Amino acid sequence: MSGSCAISTDMGAIRDVLATVDCNTRDFARLGYDALTAQSGFQSILTAMLVIYVALVGYRMLFASSGARLADGPGIALKIGTILVLVTNWNVFQTLVFDVASKAPLEIAGLITAPFHAPLAAHPVAGVQVAYDTLSTAAQSLGKSQPATAQTYASRSTAAADALAIASGTLFMASGGLIAVATIAIGVLTAIGPVFIALFLFLETRGLFVGWVRALAAAAFALLSGWTLIVLMLSALQPWLVELAQQQDAGRLDAQTAITTSAIVFVFAAAEIGLVLAGIMVARGFDLRFARRRVDAPAAPGSRAALQPTPFELASRPARLAEQLQQFDIRAAGTSRAAVTARAAGTPARAARFGEASAGYTYRRTAKVDDTRLRSVT
Repeated sequence: MSGSCAISTDMGAIRDVLATVDCNTRDFARLGYDALTAQSGFQSILTAMLVIYVALVGYRMLFASSGARLADGPGIALKIGTILVLVTNWNVFQTLVFDVASKAPLEIAGLITAPFHAPLAAHPVAGVQVAYDTLSTAAQSLGKSQPATAQTYASRSTAAADALAIASGTLFMASGGLIAVATIAIGVLTAIGPVFIALFLFLETRGLFVGWVRALAAAAFALLSGWTLIVLMLSALQPWLVELAQQQDAGRLDAQTAITTSAIVFVFAAAEIGLVLAGIMVARGFDLRFARRRVDAPAAPGSRAALQPTPFELASRPARLAEQLQQFDIRAAGTSRAAVTARAAGTPARAARFGEASAGYTYRRTAKVDDTRLRSVT
C-alpha cells in the first residue's frame, strides 16, 4: 500500500489530508479484506461454522424443534449464499458495504445541498481550504497590526486575532478532521467486515453483527452530516470571508468582523458535534428482531389464555400433551372450588347443579356414584 498514493503538498492542508486519507483508507480496506479472507484459518473456521449451522438446522427440522418447518429452507439457503458471496468476493462486498457507507452519504449530501449556489459551496473541499487559509491569514495580519497608542483597540484586536486563530483550527477539525475520522472508521470496519458477517449465522452471535452494522451506519451518518453542514457553513461564511479579504487587502481589518466570523465557525462546529451524537443514537436504533417461536409462561388457571389451544402447526407433541394436562388441572381445580363452596353454603342441591354446570363429565360421574350408594343403602 505504501507508495500507491501520491504525496502532494501544494493543495493546502485540508485538501492534502482528505486526499491522503481517502486514498490510503480505500487501499487498506481492500488489502485488509483480501488478507483476511485468504487466510486458511479464516476459511477453516467459516467452513466449520457452516457445517455446525447446517447440522443444527437439520436437527430442528427433523424433530420439529423451535417450530422449524421445511418452508424455511429457501430462506436459510438464501442466507448462507449471501454470506458466502460477501466473504469471498471483494467486488460485491465493496459495492454493497464500502461504497454504500462511503459514497452514498456524499450523494445524499449533494442532493440536499443542491439549492446552495454559493461559489465556495459548489466545491466543498476547495471552499473549506479557502476558508481555512483566509482565517489563518487574517489572524496573522490582525495580530501584527496593533497600534501602540490605543490600548483598548489593541486588546480588542488581540482578542479578535486569537478568535480567528482558534476558528481556523476549529474549522480544520470540524470539517477535514471529522471527514477523515469517519472515512478511516469506514475503512477499518470494512476490512474486518467478513468476521462479523460470518457471525450472522448463529442467533447467539448475531448481536455482534448488529453492533458492526450500527458502527458502520454511525460513521456513514457522520459523513452525511459533515458534508451537509460544510456546505451550509460555507454558504453562511462566504460574505464574511469576502469582507475579511477586502479589509486585509486594504490594511484595515475590523475586529468585530473577525469576531463575528469566528463565532459562525464555532456555531457550526458545535452543530457538527451534535449531529454526530444524533447519528450514533440513530444507528443504535438498528435491530434485527426475528420471529422466535418460544413456549410462553403458563397462564393463570381459569383464564382465557390458558383455555385457548395452540395451533397444531406451531405446537409439538410434548407441548400439546402439556397443554391437555394443564386444562385437566384447571377443570379439577374448578370442581374442588365448587365443592368447598357448596359445603360452606349448606345447599347440596344447588352446589350439585353448580358443579354439574362447571365441571361437566367429572361431576356427573360423581353424582352417579352417589346415587348408586343411595339405592344400596335404601
